[in-house]
Amino acid sequence: MKNKILRFRVSSLEHQIIQIKILKTGLSMSEFLRRLSLELELKNTLTDDEIECYKNLSKYADNFRRISNLFKLGDVTGMKKETLETSRLIKKHLEKLK
Repeated sequence: MKNKILRFRVSSLEHQIIQIKILKTGLSMSEFLRRLSLELELKNTLTDDEIECYKNLSKYADNFRRISNLFKLGDVTGMKKETLETSRLIKKHLEKLK
């Protein structure tokens, strides 16, 4: 049971920095400081852009897996089509970064 309270002083700047770091993790202040003090793992929550990137990477992994399977089957026509399609997808998403 958590019934003990710890208090400590920080400057305004330190308070702002701590608040920003807490927001990135999605944890409560108590849980954040507890994990930090006990050297437990702290993970930042993913932004919408990061989630979108992971989804795209997953699609690319699937496409490259298909290409690899086509190599194994000796299907040169299908392999060329999959390779070009994957290349176009990558270029499309790289254009967003410019």
